Amino acid sequence: MERLHSNQRTVDTLPRPSGKYVVGVTYLSFVDVKRKEMFDSQRESPRELTVKVWYPADQPFDGEPYLLEAEATFATKYLQFPARFKDLKTNAGRDVPVASREDRYPVLIFSHGWGEHYAQNTILMEELASHGYIVFSLSHHYECKFTSYPDGRLIHIEMDNPRLQKMMNEQMHPKAMTLFETLQNATGDEERVQVFQEMSMTLPMVLTESPAYWAEDIAFLMDQLNIMDGGDGCFHKKMDLDRIGVFGMSLGGLATSVISSTDRRIKAAVNMDGGLSTASLDVEYEMPFMFFNSQRYLGCGPLFLRQTRQDGYSLSVRGAGHYNFSDYSVYPVPSIQFLLGPIDGDRMIDMMNGIIRAFFDKYLKQEPEIDILKIAQKYEEIDIVTHIESQ
Repeated sequence: MERLHSNQRTVDTLPRPSGKYVVGVTYLSFVDVKRKEMFDSQRESPRELTVKVWYPADQPFDGEPYLLEAEATFATKYLQFPARFKDLKTNAGRDVPVASREDRYPVLIFSHGWGEHYAQNTILMEELASHGYIVFSLSHHYECKFTSYPDGRLIHIEMDNPRLQKMMNEQMHPKAMTLFETLQNATGDEERVQVFQEMSMTLPMVLTESPAYWAEDIAFLMDQLNIMDGGDGCFHKKMDLDRIGVFGMSLGGLATSVISSTDRRIKAAVNMDGGLSTASLDVEYEMPFMFFNSQRYLGCGPLFLRQTRQDGYSLSVRGAGHYNFSDYSVYPVPSIQFLLGPIDGDRMIDMMNGIIRAFFDKYLKQEPEIDILKIAQKYEEIDIVTHIESQ
């Protein structure tokens, strides 16, 4: 019998989003012929990307499964996902038309954690879509657990891939295992910078090469959005590409930091527990930026915010572990349960939904009356450091 985590939900449907729109979902794929796949040892294959998209819709529908059948079968057979993931339903309907209430909707791009999958934050994606965002969640192939093409084909992580083996060996380095403890005991920013530099030197493939590669994926997807907006698909003239936000969790948060320092198409960005690396230590952000962190980054707020040239926020959540920044907070998987903190899972989901949506509402929908600090201060667990240029 499965042992229930204290935060585990006992219902088989995701929490209902709070927005005025019902939610649609669809699947896309792209081929970047200008780049070669790094996980192809022969470097002959082009880089391919699959994307899951949530968006505002009008029509009622039956809930799409949380994982497609092939994804759920693979996850429960090989990745220790509990059997309940096969029956878990979302609040989204597949391939329903985009809502007609607005001419265009702001766009968000999400980048998952290393070794994770594009549905890992479905609760947050549905919440954002229900409030009028089109949300594209990228699968970074061969560094994700699994992903599906629109025609149903499944690709998944290949444990015997030589590049992946090197990356996993990096993470098993004894020094890598102790650096976060060193970070938590650091007494000042100079020491913290040194720790982040040591992390990057110890894990160069994971913390420098992959964030840069993933940032290229994000930039490529933004290029495709322009093509899609002028095409004849379901998002034809429905995206406001002057209002693009990017966010990501863990390594996806690092990729968000990398791309946000160079790509002026991005108007607001959130790094969810991704920290810093040499790829992002010395960059600057010319758009509003939020670091939304677990307790392992307590004390790092001033260091994070010294990079921001517009409004900046560092929110560190006491009691939150790394994977509390995902749906695992309330739907845990045994293999990563040790990376969940003691914070109540539903409270953490409420926190992410409210704060991240408010951030994008304020800076993409131009709703200046929204007070991010007042919203964050409702949660006594949050350590808040800010750099506000607009006041």
